[in-house]
Amino acid sequence: MQFINSYKPLQTSKPKIKKTIVILFILFLILFPKANQSNLQNTLNYVDFKDFDNLRVLIDRINPYNTNLILKGANISLRYSTYQFPSIYQGGFYLSNQLTILNLNPVLKFYYDNNDSQMNEVSNFKDIMILSTNYLEYRDRKYRGKFFIVNKNDEYYLINLVSMDDYLRSVVPSEMPVSWDIEALKAQAIIARTYAIRVALERRKKNEVFDLYSTVMDQAYYGVDKENPRTDIAVQQTDNLIVVYEGYPIWALYHSNCGGQTLDGRLVFPTRLNKNENYLTSVKCLYQGKEWENKVETYSLKKAIEKLTKTRVYSIDNIYTNNFRTYIVYNGGVIYSLYNWEVRKFLGYSVVKSPYLKEIKIQGGYVNFKGIGLGHGVGLCQFGANVLAKNGFKCEEIIKYYYKGVEIVDKDRWLKNANI
Repeated sequence: MQFINSYKPLQTSKPKIKKTIVILFILFLILFPKANQSNLQNTLNYVDFKDFDNLRVLIDRINPYNTNLILKGANISLRYSTYQFPSIYQGGFYLSNQLTILNLNPVLKFYYDNNDSQMNEVSNFKDIMILSTNYLEYRDRKYRGKFFIVNKNDEYYLINLVSMDDYLRSVVPSEMPVSWDIEALKAQAIIARTYAIRVALERRKKNEVFDLYSTVMDQAYYGVDKENPRTDIAVQQTDNLIVVYEGYPIWALYHSNCGGQTLDGRLVFPTRLNKNENYLTSVKCLYQGKEWENKVETYSLKKAIEKLTKTRVYSIDNIYTNNFRTYIVYNGGVIYSLYNWEVRKFLGYSVVKSPYLKEIKIQGGYVNFKGIGLGHGVGLCQFGANVLAKNGFKCEEIIKYYYKGVEIVDKDRWLKNANI
């Protein structure tokens, strides 16, 4: 079927009725301005600024000119809004299990099931909403909630609007083994909820179209298939609990294992923390971590140093580490030093697995790195949290062990008094 472009006003032979409707609409705007503005803002942003029961999770960025986006679901349907009526989503209901979007720019083109002979075309649309009566499947992953396709600065984003609880039901088992102690899983649920709120706050202040990445750039969110009864219990039993410092949600950073001692957050993430946020201090950990070893070609290291120093590197004479710094001696005696977490960034997190480097050696045509731990080393150590749980620590005690001076509060009570 072909959609009628809704931005064209419908003609009517009853001008009196039309005039009456317009007058009533204007009276509604006058009498209820705040309600109308709030509803419109909710629709434009998909969630209210202070609504943390729902999150906008970025699933993918989309090529608008050759999209070929395939979504699956039960009774799946596409709705769209226009620039003239951005708060109204229109479109039909369908008994189809698959939606294919071929193109987004300059015209939206899509069809249902495999029936490409029944192409639908819509021009001058603003945003797209996609619904299903159960899950929405994209690239072999199923998601709860709704999908939106949003255009910002000629970039198109596929966003999953999902409830906080359903988001956490996927994040907690994606980030921590479901077989671990329930108190460790509960601690993970609380800090994952806190992290989501803090990041969402920061992005909403900047008017971003999404709150969170679905990858480890924020938190791993891999959909319905990751959900597990044990982690569902952890989410339910910590319902609404978040971690605050001086009345504000913390950067609830966490990592796999620290290698025996966590790092001060101000060293590794100096731009993330406000000057008064002092909860990410270094603490000793009961879990000592596992050693790892990796190597990179000397040639690759040369190119990386050239990029950093903007100079030609003819030789690497020596490389060593001391007190979380790596020292590279090149070109017959020039020394370049940088922190180990910076080494991880420019050589790759899968190569240098943690900032705890124990030894660096040049061997043949390679540079060999030996270290201990996994991840950036700041905040909660997940393996350490499980050790604490096995030793009788409750989830609140685990959190306060790794984040100093914090409180655990009810999200809704915090939000009621929050100045944001």
